[in-house]
Amino acid sequence: MASAQTRHRLTVRAGGARVAMAAEGVAEVIRTPRITRMPHGPPGLLGVTHLRGLVLPVVSLGALLGVETPTDTTRVVVLRRDPPIGLAVDSIEALNAAGDDDADAQHGRLLLDDASGARWFDLDAALQDRFAAFRAAPRALEREVVAGATVAKAAQAAFLGFVLAGQDYALPLDAVAEVMAVPKAIAALPRTETLLIGVFELRDAVLPVVSLRALLGLEQRDAQADDRIVVVRIGGHRLALLVDQISIILRVPREAVGPAPALFNRASGEARIDSVLRLPDGRGLVSILAPERILADERVSQLLAEAADQKDIAMASPSSATTRERFLVIRLGDETYGLPIAAVDEVVRLPETLTRLPKAPAYVQGVMNLRGKVIPVIDQRQRFSVSGEAAGEARRVVVVTLGGLQAGFAVDAVARILEVEAGDLMPAPELSDGGGRLFDRAARVEREGDVILLIDPRALLERAEADLLRDLTAKTRAS
Repeated sequence: MASAQTRHRLTVRAGGARVAMAAEGVAEVIRTPRITRMPHGPPGLLGVTHLRGLVLPVVSLGALLGVETPTDTTRVVVLRRDPPIGLAVDSIEALNAAGDDDADAQHGRLLLDDASGARWFDLDAALQDRFAAFRAAPRALEREVVAGATVAKAAQAAFLGFVLAGQDYALPLDAVAEVMAVPKAIAALPRTETLLIGVFELRDAVLPVVSLRALLGLEQRDAQADDRIVVVRIGGHRLALLVDQISIILRVPREAVGPAPALFNRASGEARIDSVLRLPDGRGLVSILAPERILADERVSQLLAEAADQKDIAMASPSSATTRERFLVIRLGDETYGLPIAAVDEVVRLPETLTRLPKAPAYVQGVMNLRGKVIPVIDQRQRFSVSGEAAGEARRVVVVTLGGLQAGFAVDAVARILEVEAGDLMPAPELSDGGGRLFDRAARVEREGDVILLIDPRALLERAEADLLRDLTAKTRAS
């Protein structure tokens, strides 16, 4: 019975100091996982990670103690709190029985022993000071934004643009479930024609991968790094289409889309082209494919029928009772973040030249003309304090519009479109420094063991507008 009353002390090293804490306040100790950096976070916040259905903030214990040194953390001590928080430490030293002098450690205090001697450190006070708003926030705000954006864009037609053999094509965005890099584990099937590349597993379903080049009768080529998989919903099926490259997301008035000329459908390989869109500024035509015509292709329908008969490939669409949401995943440096697709107006290539604004802050790259509208372009690398410079053709401008606010955000690349089930969406902890809450949710990506922070589009726009007005006013006064 006496042993059940025994208290223990966990001793760790952080920033070169020895730190003891009550073991009863520790839920577990884990190896340092992959951590997603949270821009605008308080000093000492390393970022967030995913731990069994929770978004776990990870804080440097050395930074909290003010004894940070350039040592690498190897472990994260997960504190038994609601919600939990992780303390990144250099190493674990010991787990011992606690003495009588450790009573204060039961009340959120740490025993710190460094060059200045031994002393108590109030962990609770330090956390409250740096993370005063540390709590999970409701999802209602983001859902309201998405709903409003959906209504505002109802009069527009939205498309995902991609390239095949140097030509521009598009699919209705509503038919696109996901866009991703080509999986490494595509299983080739014996005795199949070039149309069917193979199959791969996606969330408990095995999807056939069809070459869209072969389907349209275009010249075949070897796989390349820019190749992408577009997962489309066609009737009661999901099908993976292999394309050369993703180019843009485009929203246009419905009247801007016209029927395809008969010339486009002169051959069986092109009979999937339903309509065409003439890009502004003489940028050419985009051929729009009809998903139902893809399914009508005898070869595709035969593949789906054979798979269903054999029951080797789970072709049924996910249960309609399961709520899903789609996100545009952008890349900035080594990190990826998500934006609700419903809030994204367009994705276009970053123009080679932008018109600079006099006295504009450095993070405003300039303005661009998008079908007669002048749109400011914000360098999101600077806004998120991403080190280094981005270059290359992968850079894109994500145009976001909500209410009377509209801006373009320059990103390193658009990584994918991700479809997430409601059960894999989690509230993000409120950790950012003032100025509104930029990340309101996080998405768990099970097959990658990763977590993607989701940006609240309204907060993104409002913060950009507020900072721009503040900086322009300050420069005007200074001059």
